[in-house]
Amino acid sequence: MADTSTARKAFDLFAQGWTTGDFDPYIALLADEMMFWFPMGVHRGKFSGVEGRQQMIAKCRDHEKAGDRLTFSEPQYSLVNESSVMFEFESEGLYAGDPYKGHNAIAFETKDGKITGFREYFGDLGA
Repeated sequence: MADTSTARKAFDLFAQGWTTGDFDPYIALLADEMMFWFPMGVHRGKFSGVEGRQQMIAKCRDHEKAGDRLTFSEPQYSLVNESSVMFEFESEGLYAGDPYKGHNAIAFETKDGKITGFREYFGDLGA
């Protein structure tokens, strides 16, 4: 089964980055090579290896620069399989200069205490 402890740490540090605008603790948990998948915007696509890590870091830095700030709820549901841990949760705050409130899901893949995969899914961006 996937490493739920590292995945939960990743979730908590990612949430902390959104709340504070400092993603450095989360970035420190990234493996040198990873898979990154995001469904929209300038970081849309599926990237792997070093490029996946670079895209993940760029996404975090873009949120820091934009002043995006969200608060994540405690995960309402977690799903664990052989390679991933997915968390479903609510988030709200400021995204792209507008108020945001939505339902999100983030899946982390981990290996040797590092994040090796990130997939994000989210609900209504207009609410």
